[in-house]
Amino acid sequence: MIINGETLKALSKQLSKIFDKALGSVETTYGKISTVVENVGSMTVSYAWLGDVPKMREWVGDRVLKDLKAFGYSITKKDWEATIEVTRDEIEYDQLGLVKPRIEQMGHASQTHYDEMLYAMIEANGVCYDGKPFFASDHDIGGVAFSNLGDKALSKAAVLAARTEMRSLVSDEGKSLKIKPTLLVVPPELEITAKQICENEKIDGVENEARGLLEYLVADDLTDPKAWYLLDVSKPIKPFIMQKNKPIKFTAMDSMTDENAFMRKSYRYGVDSQDNAGYGLWQCAFKSTGTGVA
Repeated sequence: MIINGETLKALSKQLSKIFDKALGSVETTYGKISTVVENVGSMTVSYAWLGDVPKMREWVGDRVLKDLKAFGYSITKKDWEATIEVTRDEIEYDQLGLVKPRIEQMGHASQTHYDEMLYAMIEANGVCYDGKPFFASDHDIGGVAFSNLGDKALSKAAVLAARTEMRSLVSDEGKSLKIKPTLLVVPPELEITAKQICENEKIDGVENEARGLLEYLVADDLTDPKAWYLLDVSKPIKPFIMQKNKPIKFTAMDSMTDENAFMRKSYRYGVDSQDNAGYGLWQCAFKSTGTGVA
């Protein structure tokens, strides 16, 4: 292949298409358990409004507004990138068969990056909008402490007990929050147990009351082999937030006059994005460390 401005421009378009195809073919799970906020026009976004999840009330007198000064939670974007370098010889001698899988892998890594970031944040158990760790035993609702953290090993009984506890949550006014936990999230080590709880007609010869109530999701990025999670993902505001300030973008540094082309006979192709994960409604999530008895 003759190397000139036109061939490099055509190559850039070809590699961009390969990248986009790979990006779109990757299966991810972050969208199932997080509210995706896109095209954010600010580096830092406040989510204090999570402390004022509205419920309808009879309108008597003035509207009732919650004082959000008691809450403070924001998500600041992070910058991410991935880059590869392609030598002029690889292009000149038509060795693009060696370049294509590298571009495809970059597309795969760019998309799975969202899952990796989200599940790392979940396991880190940072502070959420009410100033408590997201999974905690002392979340406050109207002066009453509620827990979304347990220690039971994964079992049918433990899951059903957690489900009942989540469904008992009420608002500041004492009204049911109508939490409907239907998704069991587990690491690969607990896949078989989760499958049995969600699908088997019987477990150890006893009727399985959990069958049909739950779906299960195996998250490869979870690193704790014992911990499991029960989530309500049926609502517009989900347990977690994926903030995408800037979408994934493929870029090329492949001009004949670029310094790397002149000094090292190479061209660079990369991707970048601006995003971060955060915590949504703790009421819609329960974690068990799995360290206790079932």
